[in-house]
Amino acid sequence: MLMTIQYQDGLIVEAVVLAASSDRMRVAIASQRDTVELHKLDTSWYTEKGAAIEIGSLIPIPGTEFSHFCAAVHPRANAAGRAFMAA
Repeated sequence: MLMTIQYQDGLIVEAVVLAASSDRMRVAIASQRDTVELHKLDTSWYTEKGAAIEIGSLIPIPGTEFSHFCAAVHPRANAAGRAFMAA
């Protein structure tokens, strides 16, 4: 699944989710050499260095189903469905 991450300074980056649960994610960001682990504390997400982030959107890779995951990760996350991808 693809996602956008917004940092507190306004920087928005795209990432690929490699592994995830309802309170942890391992993502790959093109501008970084290593993968990044994100974790949820209460209702907010943080990087492994403790920087607060906002998950902007979750976009499925064709052939994957993750609608149940979107609600667990962030209730306000925008998830593009299969119909959106075909348009």
